[in-house]
Amino acid sequence: MKKFLPYLALGAIAVALYLSFNWAVGAAIHSRRVVMVPDLSSKSVGEALEIVSQQQLGLEKEGEQYDKLHPAGTIVHQTPPPGMMVREGRIIRVTLSQGGETLFVPNLIGQPMRNAQTALQNVGLSIGEVEHRPSLRYDKDQVMTTDPAGGAIIAKNGLVNLILSDGPPGADVLLTPDFVGRSLPTAQSWAAAHQITASIREEADISKPDGEVLMQSPTADSPIRLGDALTLVVNQSSGAATEQGSLVHYEVPQGSSDRDVRIVVIDETGEREVYRKAQAPGSKIDIHVQPKGHARARIFVNGVMAEEQPLQ
Repeated sequence: MKKFLPYLALGAIAVALYLSFNWAVGAAIHSRRVVMVPDLSSKSVGEALEIVSQQQLGLEKEGEQYDKLHPAGTIVHQTPPPGMMVREGRIIRVTLSQGGETLFVPNLIGQPMRNAQTALQNVGLSIGEVEHRPSLRYDKDQVMTTDPAGGAIIAKNGLVNLILSDGPPGADVLLTPDFVGRSLPTAQSWAAAHQITASIREEADISKPDGEVLMQSPTADSPIRLGDALTLVVNQSSGAATEQGSLVHYEVPQGSSDRDVRIVVIDETGEREVYRKAQAPGSKIDIHVQPKGHARARIFVNGVMAEEQPLQ
């Protein structure tokens, strides 16, 4: 029995220390002041930290969620809830708002009304106002344009207004054809045949052939009357060095099929398409453009904006 006495003594000491520790911790906890949990709803993290520190409470981020009623970075939910009585040192866990969920408007141009409606529903958007206009470019009930335009950012469950084609106009209405991407003589011949004054302005874009129409005003499908002016921006890049202009570089994502890549430049003169081609996965695209003033390039892959690049 004597040989077990040291072990019994050690056990008794361990039990005594454990009980003493528990008593000390319990006494420390119960000696803390009881405070009311403040309401942190709609407060920024900085504001919340200042409030809880005055109550000797802690703050911990638990997560984030979309919430259009609370600005991004403000508190949406907290645990424990406001008004609950807790002891000092309690941690309040909070969920922060990411703001309203935003989406890209899909490119619907040229799609039938039914397909456009399905495409919008698939991304969490709906059709707003629908207007019909005559068109030389699009068949009846195909989408001519959208508001907001394809690639624009919009809140989830937002509305996209559509302008649908009514088909070719009547004999008493003259619409401007789409001359972008066509040769200057084609546009001039049409203008002369309809007694329209053609105004020419030259720009250099080494990604396009010389003599190709880069932009036009009025735009395609706009009404135009006898005696009106048609302004044509025509490419004239002969002698331009390959290094001139801004470089747009893009690497096509990997995948099992080709991707339809479309590059649009937006500058002080408006918006114009500078590239469109089916590209194999992993291929690299490098084109030089000549932007005017502050500009950016938007890259669309299969109709969805994949990237935006600032241009110098």
